[in-house]
Parts: sequence; structure tokens; C-alpha cells
Amino acid sequence: MADSKNNQILIAVGVAAVLGGLYYMQRKNDASTTNVAYGGGSKAGAPPQFKIVPEEVDKLSIKAREKAEVVLEKKPEGWSMAAPTAGAKVQKSAIDDVLNALKGITFKETIATGANNFAGYELDEGKGIHVVAYKGGVAIIDVWLGAQKSRGQMVRLGNDQSATVWSVSGVSAFSFDKGPKDVRDRKVWDLNRDDIVFVELKNGKGTFQFTKNELPAASADAGASADATVAAKGDAGGDAAAAPLAWNGTVDGKPITGLEVPKVDDLLNAFALGGVLNADDFGDGKGDAETGLGAADVSVFSFKKKDGTMMRITLGKTDGTKRFARKDGDGTIFLLSEGPSGWAAADLGKFAPSMLATGDAGADGGASDGAPHDAKK
Repeated sequence: MADSKNNQILIAVGVAAVLGGLYYMQRKNDASTTNVAYGGGSKAGAPPQFKIVPEEVDKLSIKAREKAEVVLEKKPEGWSMAAPTAGAKVQKSAIDDVLNALKGITFKETIATGANNFAGYELDEGKGIHVVAYKGGVAIIDVWLGAQKSRGQMVRLGNDQSATVWSVSGVSAFSFDKGPKDVRDRKVWDLNRDDIVFVELKNGKGTFQFTKNELPAASADAGASADATVAAKGDAGGDAAAAPLAWNGTVDGKPITGLEVPKVDDLLNAFALGGVLNADDFGDGKGDAETGLGAADVSVFSFKKKDGTMMRITLGKTDGTKRFARKDGDGTIFLLSEGPSGWAAADLGKFAPSMLATGDAGADGGASDGAPHDAKK
């Protein structure tokens, strides 16, 4: 009986020793791969090592070349921008790309030592990309990324007094070449074009309204383009059997003769293709005088959905081929691409070009002298 107890004690001691050894080895391994300062480890000049856990990072700072610095913070509700536009929504996928890239950095070998070498490897201010990741207010990695050379990606550490240039693998500077618009959520709205039943455009050329018709299945199968062609030609014989239009249109309350339905489809595609409208950039900090969004001649687009919901967006001045825009209920100033922006100045000729060619502006009188509302396209 005594021998049995002694054996149990010896086994317990042995197990404890094994577990203790495993714990020690794990702690040693963690210590060797977690935030070791430059030159850390047992060998002077050894490559620095970092263990980046993306889930634990709660702040990022990115300054990429000529782009504005981006500061991102993780709050209980998720990531958002702290600078340059505080509170702006961001793309989680863009943040994940940065964090995963940091996680993959592996330092390899020393390339050069001394700040005088930075310019040659594009690691000086103005050329290098500076990235800092924080956890609990403490920087866990502070790194500059420069040129891609035959020996790897060139980097230096921001807190390295010896100014050593290193080569690293597992990452490219391209992953961090991001400015504010590259990380911001550019979505203006979710809007399925097939869910739209009414469209209104108010601009300096008039008030254009388009109402969707509920077509019989056979007529719908024929295609909107065929319907539009029949209506545009007008069928001189007054064929009552002509297929109805998918959309009816008016300008300033008068029916549009020769409405080309594909033009309405193009308008819908510009604002709702794929069920979403994305901005190309933002006009943060600009006032109404700069954006033109407070002017009397703005272009206002309204889209009514089947459930009665109305979505409205105002387009102002141009910025190249883009236009400043602001949707109802949101103070964000968007810059829309050429696609939707091009519709801001739409006139009657945009929707019924064949009728303008004949000088017939509309079925309800139009311009009696053959001069429609605006013949510009």
C-alpha cells in the first residue's frame, strides 16, 4: 500500500515537472516573438521580432507619402476614423488588410546603417510610408516602409536610434499606401434599381418625372428597348395595339413624347446599379459656396421605392468630372463619379433625342415654335 502511494506521488511530481517545463518554454517562445526592441534577443544586432495579434490592436496611424495622415481607432461599436475626419465610417476590409500585413512582417537582414541611407531606400519623410499600431495606448510596432529591392522590402523602425535599414519578407509597402478615402466607407446608399417605381429630377432645365408602369408579362418580356422604339416612332397610323412603355415621363407636368425608356434605365443604373451607390471621394470641410449645394440651381434626384420610401440626393458644383453631393438626412459631402454626375445637367434631349430632332417637344403642346425646352444634350 505504501509503495502504491509513493508511486502516485512520484507520478504527480513528474507530471507537474513536465507541465512546468512546457509553460516555461511557451513563455520563452512568446517573449522571443513579442515586441522585442531593436537589437533585442541574446545576440546584438539580431533582427527584431514582433508578434502582432490583429484582434488586440486598437489604434492605427498611417502616413503614406503625399497623402494625409490617417488615424483609426477601435471602439466598442467598431472601428472609425479619428483623423482627418473624426467619426467617419471606415471599411473594415481595409483595416483588416493593414493588420494582416503587419502580422506577416518578418525581419531578415541588415542592409545599411545610418540615417544618411534612408533616401536611397525611400525611407525618408515624404517617400517612406510610416505605420504605427497601438494596443492600450502603447505602440507595439512603429515601422517605415520604403522601396522594394532584390533583397526584399526595405524598412526601418521608427524608434531605432541606430537608424538601421532592414530587409523584410511577407509584406509589401503597397499594403499600407492608403490615404483617407482608401479606408473610408464610400457607400452613399443601398438602392435596388428594380425596387424603384418613381424618379424625379429637378434642375435648371425643368422638373422631369418618370413613373413605372405595371406591364403584362408578355409586354415586359418584349424588352424596354423595343417598347421605347415603338413609342419613339409614334406609329403614324396610331396603332392601338402598340406595347405600352415601361415608364411614363413628364417634363414640367407635360407628357414627354418619344421618351426613350433605355435613357431612364441609364439614369437608374447611374444611381442604383448593383443595388448600391458609392462615392469616389469626399468634400470634407468644404462649405456650400465651394460645393454649390446651397445654390438655387442645384440638381435634386428623388427615387421612390415600392414601399413608399423616398431617397433623395442633391448634386452641386463640379470638381473635374465629378460633382459634390449630399443625400437627405446625412451631412457627409460626397464626390460622385462621372456616371451619376453626368445626369445633373440632363435636359429634354437626354430623354427624347429623336423628338428634339424633329422639333416636337411633347405630346401636350410642347414648344409650338419648334424650339423645345432645351435642345442641348
